[in-house]
Amino acid sequence: MDIKIPRSFETSDKAHADLFNDMLKTLLHNDTGISEQLTNHIDDSRQHSSEVEKKKWNESQLYKITGDNGVHLLDISVDSKIFDTIKDKGTCTFYAPSGIEDSPSQFAMRGMQTVGQNNIGTGFAIDTAGNAYYFNYNTGDIAITWNRIPSTSDINKWNNSQLHKITRDNGQAFYKSIGETTDYNEMTETGMYLIYNTGLNGPKEIRRAFMIVISYGNTLLQTIYDAVNGINSFCRIRKTDYTWTEWEKQLTSSDLNAAWYNVNLNSNVNQYSVNPLKYSIRQNILYLRGSFEIVSANETEIARLTQKPSSLTVFTCATVGSYGSARMSLSKDGILKFDGLIANDPSKVTRIEINEEIPLW
Repeated sequence: MDIKIPRSFETSDKAHADLFNDMLKTLLHNDTGISEQLTNHIDDSRQHSSEVEKKKWNESQLYKITGDNGVHLLDISVDSKIFDTIKDKGTCTFYAPSGIEDSPSQFAMRGMQTVGQNNIGTGFAIDTAGNAYYFNYNTGDIAITWNRIPSTSDINKWNNSQLHKITRDNGQAFYKSIGETTDYNEMTETGMYLIYNTGLNGPKEIRRAFMIVISYGNTLLQTIYDAVNGINSFCRIRKTDYTWTEWEKQLTSSDLNAAWYNVNLNSNVNQYSVNPLKYSIRQNILYLRGSFEIVSANETEIARLTQKPSSLTVFTCATVGSYGSARMSLSKDGILKFDGLIANDPSKVTRIEINEEIPLW
């Protein structure tokens, strides 16, 4: 900047002229100093914003997503909801203390809404216990949908968990319906099953079964429980050469603590009331004990039993009234027959005393 110097003031009144010229010199001195400062200011780039800088500022983010001190922008009060506080906001940060009604955590949490269109939002939050969540809501929603983000501990637990299903997803056993024909030899996957059909290669005593299979490569165990009355159970294994053992019946308390029942004698035969003839079944053995009054003829059918041996069974028993023995038989059809007797005095025999056990296999 150039400073123009005016000419000196001349007059016959020297005193006034000197006074005026001194004032001009002072003004000129001041103008020169100001000019130098202006020049230095103009030339100093540190004191001016460039057009590039102004453009950057004009196009920068004007909306605050944090407080002026860098902490969260929104402080949610205990008596309000996260959804009501952030739904009308854009991208923002927030703090929710413990006890907030729509918080997914029992702990205080800090979060950020990353998308904030009008009534549409997504975001994430982390509570003070280190649990992480993501959320979303859409137009028309009246609440936030929260989802917990799996932690490393969760992932390790899942990776170390049982990966092979042993039941259906609802915890029920795998079901084989009545319309199917289940081959037990093909049930080789470890698991729990309900087989609601007779099937093939299963125990003949069972028509409906709960089944457990435990497989270990070539060998495996099958255990079956009666699904109808819960009494019978069987097990077998498949050996390493892929052959099966026989089904083995497991003894129950009913097998070991069998009850006694009266034998229904034919109408022409009388029970001995003091010690009537009874039967019991235990471990596939038929037990007979008690008495019936003597009959007049040999080869007389005494009763028909539902328990049947695999072949004709003949046995002897004692006579009462005269010392001797009687011959009895139980056929494959379950017919209990008095065949005859030998006694010191057959005419004095009043009844037959039976105490016998007969295998049914």
